[in-house]
Amino acid sequence: MPKRARFFLGRIFQVRTFGRQLVGIRLTENQTFAFMALVVGLTGGLAAVGFHYLIDYLHEELFGRIASWSKGLGPFKFMPGIILGGLLVGPLVTRAASEARGHGVPEVMEAVNRRGGRIRTRVASVKALASALTIGSGGSAGREGPIVQIGSALGSTLARSFRMSDRRRSTFVAAGAAAGIAAIFNAPLAGVFFALEVILRSFTARGFSTVVISAVAANAVWRVLVGDESVLTAEVHQLIHPSELVLYAVLGIVAAIVAVGFVRLLYFVEDQFDALPVLADLRPAIGAITVGLLGAISFDLLGSGLAGIDKALAGEFAFRLLLFLVVGKMLATALTLGSGGSGGIFSPSLFIGALLGSAYGEVVNQLFPDSTAPAGAYAVVGMAAVFAAAAQAPMSSIFIVFEMTNDFGLIMPLMAACAAATVAYTAIKKDSIYEVKLRRKDSLGFQTSGDDQLMSQVSLVGAAEAKYAATQKTASLQQAIQIMKRGREEMLLVVSADRALQGVAYLKDAQTKLGESPTAKVSEILREDHPVAHPGATLEEGMQMLENGNTDLLPVLDWNDRVLGVANRVSIVKAHDNAALTKPEDS
Repeated sequence: MPKRARFFLGRIFQVRTFGRQLVGIRLTENQTFAFMALVVGLTGGLAAVGFHYLIDYLHEELFGRIASWSKGLGPFKFMPGIILGGLLVGPLVTRAASEARGHGVPEVMEAVNRRGGRIRTRVASVKALASALTIGSGGSAGREGPIVQIGSALGSTLARSFRMSDRRRSTFVAAGAAAGIAAIFNAPLAGVFFALEVILRSFTARGFSTVVISAVAANAVWRVLVGDESVLTAEVHQLIHPSELVLYAVLGIVAAIVAVGFVRLLYFVEDQFDALPVLADLRPAIGAITVGLLGAISFDLLGSGLAGIDKALAGEFAFRLLLFLVVGKMLATALTLGSGGSGGIFSPSLFIGALLGSAYGEVVNQLFPDSTAPAGAYAVVGMAAVFAAAAQAPMSSIFIVFEMTNDFGLIMPLMAACAAATVAYTAIKKDSIYEVKLRRKDSLGFQTSGDDQLMSQVSLVGAAEAKYAATQKTASLQQAIQIMKRGREEMLLVVSADRALQGVAYLKDAQTKLGESPTAKVSEILREDHPVAHPGATLEEGMQMLENGNTDLLPVLDWNDRVLGVANRVSIVKAHDNAALTKPEDS
């Protein structure tokens, strides 16, 4: 956010920390959270609308108009536009913001888990343009990754403007992600659960309410400016017989196997492009050429695939073509994103799942003609199952497909297939499609869905930082506030002369008490119930204490309650990384 904008907001709202006055009204901390969640939702909704129209505009200019000029090329008439898109995307992401390359969601997850929710402001604009160029020119990528990164960058920027703590900033990053999903897919419930299930990977009352407010506000903006139509057109189906749930569960297992193949293909292709002895600026163009060749075989392999999904739901594809398009879409998406293009994997995953489900549905219709739903029902369920497996996000998948199709009769089949797909995927592969990228980037501090033995083995003492803000009971509140502001802390340790912990003091408590009594002492706001850890605690236990205690700082004490240091999420991640680097290969 530009300095002028920060100054303007600061002057209007006069907010330096929670509890200050807002337009002349003193707000509580929860009210301030709600207001800021509303702001994130409104800006995220506007960003989604702008992103939507930007893709449409570039699609017409780069894809439609250039294709009309290139009619003489026959089935290759789309090649000039898609190659131009790749040529523009390469330098943009390489030179302006490397985080804009690829999916977008793993970068947001990394920011939350390793950088306290810090995302550069420019990422939003670069990601929007790079992804619009990729998708608009015909690249095989989706909108979920870009809009999650755009919304998250907006949430992070707003939180930084108000000097929030890492934990609170991460909450607003998730709120921005929820806003983006809720708007661009017209799916507020899916936005909420995606933010909680994939980005935050935790559930707290405050986090939930913040994310909900943002999602609702963003969806309202979308409905006003774009409309409230469902993203996909689908008939309403129903479960023919309870025994059919077994067939849907088997579809989930098949979807998991396909999802594993998709993930492996994506990163295999990425490795091949990374090994190419050419400038990174040119790799998206090379990928675009290969995607264009696939598009010459079938136009349905280009773009996000939403139009192809509608065809699959309507049963317009022949059985053999369904199988070809499943493999072709996996390859086209791998080539687009693996070469450095910018976009998400959600829409391609839906396309793959819809066509897989449609083919599966045709088979079961032949085997059990009188006791199974039409192939279109299996196509809807297949969409959710493939993404649930690949992203390890069953709740998000159920809600987003349900909201995109308005198919009320398939809740039970969706649940059965997504549960089976999630379990089957983890039996084959440990990390989700997002987590794989973090592992490959050596983001060892990121906690994946798999077990991390180091977290439960390494002592928390190694994560305790010796530098921390502290004072004594007899200090004045004015002195305590100065110490916290100087270190940009929201909490201060209160210790005795021999450094034994006596409690903690919070900035908001100090400011409130000081307004009531200018001569008040720290002892008057002392809190003795703050969570603490002792030498026997592990990194895993420390992280859990931070989460359960709803705090950013965890005092680590010796067995005599003297302060050894203070641990936080970042220091725990660093301790984990150091332990991983020194761990023997065969251990």
